[in-house]
Amino acid sequence: MKMNIAVAANRTFEKYLYVMLTSLLENSKDQEICVYLLSADFGQEQADRVHKLLKQYQQEFCFIPIGQEIFPKELPATEKITVETYFRLALPDVLPKELDRVLYLDVDLIINQPIDELYFTDFEGKAFCACRDTTAATAESLQSSPVFEQLRQKEDFVYFNAGVLLMNLDKLRPLVSLGYFIEQALKIKDYLDFYDQDVLNWLFSDDVKIVDVERYNLFARTAFNAGYDYQTVKEQTAIIHYGGVKPWRHEEVRYELERFWWEYAKMTPYYTELLEDIVLTEINTGYMDQLFRSLKKENDELRQIVDRCMQLLKSQGLM
Repeated sequence: MKMNIAVAANRTFEKYLYVMLTSLLENSKDQEICVYLLSADFGQEQADRVHKLLKQYQQEFCFIPIGQEIFPKELPATEKITVETYFRLALPDVLPKELDRVLYLDVDLIINQPIDELYFTDFEGKAFCACRDTTAATAESLQSSPVFEQLRQKEDFVYFNAGVLLMNLDKLRPLVSLGYFIEQALKIKDYLDFYDQDVLNWLFSDDVKIVDVERYNLFARTAFNAGYDYQTVKEQTAIIHYGGVKPWRHEEVRYELERFWWEYAKMTPYYTELLEDIVLTEINTGYMDQLFRSLKKENDELRQIVDRCMQLLKSQGLM
């Protein structure tokens, strides 16, 4: 059976999309796949490059242009979290009617192992399969968000991350449409910290099957903070998520789990360009030099404090 994968991207994220798809295709060589790409600013040239990648792996591709004008400007978005994040809400409307399910994947992921087990998971009657969101930012937001005030009181409430989202299209189509999602989002637009993800959780918190987060949506920063090393993640995790901290941003390179992303980047025609981006940006900004100078200054100040403490202890005969 075929796996139907949906992604959304703009031109700014084309290179990163290419890396993510390469990781997916490398780990799905025994599985038939069709990738549905939603974009508002991809032209035929950009779509053809993605199509060429899929053809190299003998997989199918479908480009679905999306008009940004159908998303009201009142919906919150930023430079880092763009309007494309809302495109997943359109999937029940724009995908072929014969599809009974689709797996939506964010661009900032790496597929580290085959994911067919996730894709063919039994929904058990639920509208979605997703993983618990384990980020500190989300936990902090939930404590203060009026949107989730009532849901927080429920013992079984689990806030899920929408970056890896298996959608039960057969169940969703009779219930929702893009127009409905937008209508609901506008009702709470002033309180959306995580945009369409908040909307999905607000509407479907009790209609989601929660699956193993450490296997199917492990945040790299969370894994690093928990002490996970490269080999542990390599063996145990199928999907690594670089939410927030991006491995392609020079000021945020800080742990070995970013190696996964760069290993697949090396397989793409963008590898040299990606390396130049990160190095030239550093040269132009001097970020690392400033960081090292700041750390050296802090270290010198701490050394002076320790020296004064030692002198004080000696003067009191305590050493």
